[in-house]
Amino acid sequence: MYSPLVGAEVREDGLLACYFFYGEETFLADEFVGQLRDMLAASSGEDFRVDRFYLDESRWMDIIDAARSVPFLFHPWRLLVVGVPEKRATSDRSGGKRGESEGEVEKGAKFLSEADQKIIRGYFADPAARTTIVVIMPGKVRKNDSIVRFFSSLPRNSVLVKEVKRLNPREIKSWADRTAQTLGKSLSEGAKDRLHEILGSDLRLLSNELEKLAIFVGDKRGIDEDDVNQATAWLRSYETYELDDVLTTADFEKGVAVLGHLFSEGEKPELIVGRLTSFFKNVLMAQTWLREKSKTRDEIFQDFFPYIQKFHSGLYDRKYGGFFAIVDGLTRSDLNSVLRKLQKADVKIKTTDSDKRTVLEVFLKEYCLLRDRKKATSRG
Repeated sequence: MYSPLVGAEVREDGLLACYFFYGEETFLADEFVGQLRDMLAASSGEDFRVDRFYLDESRWMDIIDAARSVPFLFHPWRLLVVGVPEKRATSDRSGGKRGESEGEVEKGAKFLSEADQKIIRGYFADPAARTTIVVIMPGKVRKNDSIVRFFSSLPRNSVLVKEVKRLNPREIKSWADRTAQTLGKSLSEGAKDRLHEILGSDLRLLSNELEKLAIFVGDKRGIDEDDVNQATAWLRSYETYELDDVLTTADFEKGVAVLGHLFSEGEKPELIVGRLTSFFKNVLMAQTWLREKSKTRDEIFQDFFPYIQKFHSGLYDRKYGGFFAIVDGLTRSDLNSVLRKLQKADVKIKTTDSDKRTVLEVFLKEYCLLRDRKKATSRG
């Protein structure tokens, strides 16, 4: 596979022992991990597992031990992803921001002690075969940060250090073209301009929107500006306010009514499935960001619901509370189960003569029952 991030073809027989990514656009690093996972899963089987560690919870000693251990179920490859918590600006006693150098010293001491450095150097002097570690360090990070300097000092035939900068408008358009191609679609210049106008430079939101557009246009090869406007108009009306409400409140009766309205308006069931999938993927991502402590709850909410501002008072509080009730109330296993059921519903809609509305109603019923069980357990 070709990776724009590393600017080269990436093959199993050429994988490095470690890739260290730092900077503000870590979605590109997450995308790279997804590409690696898909490539390695092809040879390891569909149950290929990515082991994730977070340095505010795990020690480098444990991570290196995991790298040296036998892969899960004797798979030929092991992929480990290590998240470095984002550095937060802090204040000194006089109220001003603490100096950069002091912050770096603290960060290095906390997440990369001298003992850690010795362990890591020893490992990369003789790394485990068919094992790759991807380290992701988000935020505004300088090249002279202690952790960046350390990984840059490791053998270049084992470790690649790469800054992931925010893309400029021209680069975003190129990225959107490549992403659309992976979905079997092409984008007109007008479509790219309109997407940038609506979503700005947030690649994660743009990726989600491209997936929805690919579903929205169906068999049509190209996506133009009118498609973006039509899909966005639908998103901003029923999709955003009504369908999300159904998922956050687990109100099955309202869900049936919303589905009835959408079908009566001729909306494609595949697009409805796409929106449902996007919502639950956002919940999974929110859980990841909270675990990594890379974003606050307010930042996460604004990423996913940029059109709802705090001055909307009651609406903001209701949407905020409902969304994080799911983030906090469902486990990752629960959400993976929900996504698997949604995938089965999607396959049933596309490959059988089953009533499409009924298939989606059954999915909503199962989801609402799951939420009810979780609420009962929580109260207990």
